Amino acid sequence: MTLNTSPTPEHLELQREFFRIDAATVARVQRLKPRIMGYAAETLETLFDHLTSNPEVGDYFEISDNTRYLRDGMLAHCELVFSARFDAKYYDAVDQMGLRHSKLDYPSHAYSSAYANLMTGIMRLGLEADRKLDAEDLSAITRISIYDMELTIAAFFRHQLDKQAALYADTEKVREMMTERRLAS
Repeated sequence: MTLNTSPTPEHLELQREFFRIDAATVARVQRLKPRIMGYAAETLETLFDHLTSNPEVGDYFEISDNTRYLRDGMLAHCELVFSARFDAKYYDAVDQMGLRHSKLDYPSHAYSSAYANLMTGIMRLGLEADRKLDAEDLSAITRISIYDMELTIAAFFRHQLDKQAALYADTEKVREMMTERRLAS
C-alpha cells in the first residue's frame, strides 16, 4: 500500500491559503532571505550542542561529521524554504527530507524540535536591537516555516507508513509460503 504522495498544484495552493501564505508573504520572505540565512547559519553553530548527552539521539551527535552533515543539510533546506518558491523542486526536497528522516528511525519530535529551535533562534537573532524584524516579518517567517515543517513531518509519517505497509506485505508473503509448504508436505 502506497499513499498518494502527489497532490495537485491546486491542492498545494489551497494548503498555502490555510497558512495565509499569499504573494505579499512570499515577497516579504524573499526580501528578508539574506538576513534570515545569516541568522540561520549563526543559530546552527550551536543548535545541537545540548543533544550530545540525550539518550535518544546522543549517539548520532557524538560524531562530529554527523553534526556537520546535519547543519549543512538544514542550511541548504533553509535556502530552499526562504526562497519561497513553492515549485516541484521544493516539494520534492521536502519529500526527500521526510524519507531521510524516516530511515534514521528517530522519533518525530527529534526533527520537529530541531526545526523549532532553529526557527526560534532565527527569530531571536532577528529581534536583537540592531537587526530588528517587525511583526509582519515574524508573521511571514512563521507562516512559511510552519508550513514547511508540516509538509516535512507529513512526509516523514507517510514514509513511515509505507515502510510499515511493506513490512506487513513481506510478512504476509512469508506466512503464505510457510502455509503452502506445510500443505505440500
